[in-house]
Amino acid sequence: MKKAIYIFIAISIVAFFIILSTAIDTSMENSIKVSGTVKSITEGGVKDVVFELENNKTLYYINRGFENGFEMSKAKEDFEGKKITLFYAKSWTPLAPFGTCSKHITHISINDSIVFSEW
Repeated sequence: MKKAIYIFIAISIVAFFIILSTAIDTSMENSIKVSGTVKSITEGGVKDVVFELENNKTLYYINRGFENGFEMSKAKEDFEGKKITLFYAKSWTPLAPFGTCSKHITHISINDSIVFSEW
């Protein structure tokens, strides 16, 4: 009986880590569109560019954006106070089964001009 319990626990742990290790689908088909005025730009996580939109409790981030060409002063100048359209990836994780307050940006445009895209 103990052996069966240990096997069950081991299989559960392996399955849990397999679910966690799945990559986020950043395709256009798996993205949700949001528009708004940028309230602030900050750094979060590991060199992530974090966007806060006015009247929106969700934070949106470009994963490792500061490692890939974005600079804080230029990002603030280019985005803060401006209306943008962004897309974020639909995703689910067992660590946050009811959603999170931060979303992975897949695409950003200002006035129909593409600023960032993972497509």
